[in-house]
Amino acid sequence: MTKLIDLLDQLKHRRTFGFFDDFDYYASGGRWTSVLGGAGAMSVGDNPQGILTITPSGGSPALNDECYVRNTNAVFQFAADQPIVFEALVQFSEANTNKANVLVGLMDSVAAGALVNGSGGPKSSSSALVFYKKGNTNVWACETVGGGTHSLTTTAPAGGANYQTLTGQWQPISATQAEGRFFIDGLLVAKQLFTYSGAVAMQLCAGVKNGSASMETLNVDYLAGYQLR
Repeated sequence: MTKLIDLLDQLKHRRTFGFFDDFDYYASGGRWTSVLGGAGAMSVGDNPQGILTITPSGGSPALNDECYVRNTNAVFQFAADQPIVFEALVQFSEANTNKANVLVGLMDSVAAGALVNGSGGPKSSSSALVFYKKGNTNVWACETVGGGTHSLTTTAPAGGANYQTLTGQWQPISATQAEGRFFIDGLLVAKQLFTYSGAVAMQLCAGVKNGSASMETLNVDYLAGYQLR
């Protein structure tokens, strides 16, 4: 009998859902939604590999101006036997020394205030698995949230001319316990055991907030998230 059709690559990975976006194109309201503050903007230009540039301000930058990209619908959630991985290739250079606030990862209800004013780090959240960098610091911090908040500051430098690969992994161990793992450029920088009771659906996101009156800018080469069904 003649074979009907070759098994498509997408069907080989049918137990996993998610996406990888290289940002050759961007339009808010499709896969992604813009969260703009202070006349902020998202743009994709004529870059060879596709770069999403996130700017939190317009012509008059102000303290606490912010801008985030998030996937339009919350499709990721901590659940037993359903591991999660996200990855982003990002770059930012401080406009004002150590004042940039940056967020990358998974968070519920991403909106204005996802990064707290006054360089306060991520908002109080029901569920999150994020990298973040606060104003007045120059290293990445990591946070897992699921029934409680667990933050860890790393010694890994944040920012500069070079792009950094940020990878977050969530591995459930039981019906209530999980381990969050964080990698920068392939190196493990943090590992956290936590309880994920009361988990809610999350959005993949990236964003930047001014920690002074200078405008900070975040460049995202790609953003990806996957979870086992």
